[in-house]
Amino acid sequence: MKVVVKVGTHAIIESDGTVHKGALTALTKQVAELQQAGHQVVLVSSGAVSTGRRVSHELLGPDYGRTTVEKQVLSSLGQPELIQEYRHLFKKHNLLTAQLLLTKHDFQTRSHYLNIIKILKNILEHKNIIPVVNENDSVSIEELIFTDNDELAGLIAAQLGAEKLIIFTTVDGVFDKHPDEPDAQLISIINPDDESNWPSVSKTTSTHGRGGMISKLGVARKISGLGISTHIININVDDAIPKIMAGDKVGTSILAQTKKSNIKRWMAFSDWQKNGSIEVNQCLFDILKEGKRSISLLPVGIEECTGNFQKGDLIEVISPGKQQIGIGIARYDSNTLKEHIGKKGKPEIIHYDHLLIKIGT
Repeated sequence: MKVVVKVGTHAIIESDGTVHKGALTALTKQVAELQQAGHQVVLVSSGAVSTGRRVSHELLGPDYGRTTVEKQVLSSLGQPELIQEYRHLFKKHNLLTAQLLLTKHDFQTRSHYLNIIKILKNILEHKNIIPVVNENDSVSIEELIFTDNDELAGLIAAQLGAEKLIIFTTVDGVFDKHPDEPDAQLISIINPDDESNWPSVSKTTSTHGRGGMISKLGVARKISGLGISTHIININVDDAIPKIMAGDKVGTSILAQTKKSNIKRWMAFSDWQKNGSIEVNQCLFDILKEGKRSISLLPVGIEECTGNFQKGDLIEVISPGKQQIGIGIARYDSNTLKEHIGKKGKPEIIHYDHLLIKIGT
């Protein structure tokens, strides 16, 4: 089984920027045991900026790190310290530590995306190596910074076709209201098929991190549609990973839906520039919204085509109400489609295998 484990800054870094030795020791032990049991594990770890703030405190002062470029400097100082902690702890389990620092730009094209898969799969073939992934904050440009490492972990899980994404945080899971409220109840299982019971959560983020529970649930919802379950759990739960793997009720589990193909997993996280769009008519929209049939998009169901796209480009699928409902890969260019719009007997513009509908997500 392929498992992606993500740990947030607040879960492993103390308020003063020092590493929480107990939490990190327990985490690396569980990851090592999971790998040694025959599973393939990728660890996505935050914490570089906070670690950099600690090591540079005396020289740069407590107020350093307010701007983006200053945070990038702190990341460049903290990442070596953080990865050294992982190297030391995994070495105790006879495991090597591989470091991968990625930016959102690295996922923008299909070729780069496939190259990341290639290196990760090659590393995972070696049972004595644990890949530790983090965003390369020191060189990420502001417009292309990941929302947080939850997003990065979701991308990695989608890439690899993982079965599980385990997210460690400092709360017990997802609650039906703010966890500080005395009558708040933990939600053990979330079924994405039941839209009416999808929880509404606080947008509050942790002291050190960029994300929050809303980010974690957003990623969980997206990758659930790709056939990947997500488990959100407190870092302080003893033997959390073995319990999750055994199916015990710990934390919050977001169930997986039907598994998607490699190309659809890529498209699910392709939130970058699209080269055009097609607007479907009401009849086709109703069929897509119903979601009971596997169909390709034919010109007879298209109302309008915008943009200048070529064969193989990613294009948006738009509802009659002008809302994005999906994305797909064009089978031919926009000029040809404009000649075919509304006509019967013309070739499909997007084949079902290259179509990802996201109504209700």
